Amino acid sequence: MGSVYGRTTMRIGIAGAQSVGKTTLLNALRSEPEFKDYEICNEVTRRVNSYGLPINEEGNDITQRLIMQEHIVNVFMYDNMITDRTVLDGFVYSSYLLTGQKINANTYLYADRIFERVINYYDLLFYIPPEFDIKDDGVRSTDIKFRDDIANLFEYIINERMVPTIHLQGTVRERVGQVLKFVKEKNEST
Repeated sequence: MGSVYGRTTMRIGIAGAQSVGKTTLLNALRSEPEFKDYEICNEVTRRVNSYGLPINEEGNDITQRLIMQEHIVNVFMYDNMITDRTVLDGFVYSSYLLTGQKINANTYLYADRIFERVINYYDLLFYIPPEFDIKDDGVRSTDIKFRDDIANLFEYIINERMVPTIHLQGTVRERVGQVLKFVKEKNEST
């Protein structure tokens, strides 16, 4: 947590596989008074998809490079922000796509370098594991095996790279309560 012109700043990331409730949680947090001055950074992957580029298990070199760029912008443009995807997400999906030879080694190394340089700029990083069935929204993948493979990669990378994350579970209201608790604790510790 930093300080800009004497005021406290906080960058909050919400990470996890598709269809775990990241955007739902982000939308619920919008209405909380604690976040009235926060920039809400959502739909990173959907924005890239709106350019006509493939996402999910069909992502490619261009997709992953653009997504990682979006994460850099979100972290360095806003003093107070909450995002429903993070550099952790970008790196996890890049790792998956590398194993399926959908991206080349240079793109993976690019994602890895950005991950290493940016991950510690999040003051709080929340991870949501899969708890619910996938809902088809016409954009996200509905392939359960893909989601489970991604969730397993999240767990592996979080542990392997010692990424400080807070696991969230429960209903949307329970998750909101957990986020508010950790934000309050972080604010009180500075």
